[in-house]
Amino acid sequence: MEAFLLENGNFENYGLEHLVCFSSCILGIFLMLYIGKKHWSDDQNKLYLTIICTAGALLQLFKVGYRYQVGYFDVTNDLPLHLCNILTLLMPFVVWFNWKKLWGITFFWIIAGCAQAIFTPTLTESMPHYEALRYWVVHAVIILVALHGIVVFNYKLTFYDAFRSILAMNILAAILYPINVALQSNYMYLNAKPPGKTFYDLLGTWPGYIVALEIIVIVLFTMMVLPFYKDKIPAWLKSK
Repeated sequence: MEAFLLENGNFENYGLEHLVCFSSCILGIFLMLYIGKKHWSDDQNKLYLTIICTAGALLQLFKVGYRYQVGYFDVTNDLPLHLCNILTLLMPFVVWFNWKKLWGITFFWIIAGCAQAIFTPTLTESMPHYEALRYWVVHAVIILVALHGIVVFNYKLTFYDAFRSILAMNILAAILYPINVALQSNYMYLNAKPPGKTFYDLLGTWPGYIVALEIIVIVLFTMMVLPFYKDKIPAWLKSK
């Protein structure tokens, strides 16, 4: 239990543990997509995916409850207000109530934003610490839900989904920024870049990286939608 609960600070990006956890997440996601596509009915997919998402959400909430209980709770860091944490709490409802529009909004956040977190983790604790377990499970679960909609449920994305996603992200940022200022926190990394080596390091200093992120978001979201419009490309253009 001490190994599970006490901080160790031993995680290193691009080390063996990172490689093992990253590979496990990818393999687990593809395995669940395969089972969902080949072996489960729509009702089974809905039920089992909701259970998986709920487990991820409970693990996220465990962090808040445990740290508060033992007196380690830090309002500047432990509230579930980072984008991936918010998505983890939303996903059980998205799946169970089949909220396709909300899935369309969150898909872009997950694939363009949260998915990079498994490539460049902002993690300090190594396994078997609960924070390491929470980090990898949370990110694997939300990526699974995003891809599950396309691979298993055959959802299609539109430019309206991309527009709504960009708009919703900016609204969320507008809500969180004053909260960060009031709490002296950095949720969604709006007030400073995340610690460690991440892709944010390529985007300059604050607030320049915020503007760069807006441009990157527009470009990435547009590129993610284009494959769903391939059937509308004129024949003469396809031939070239």
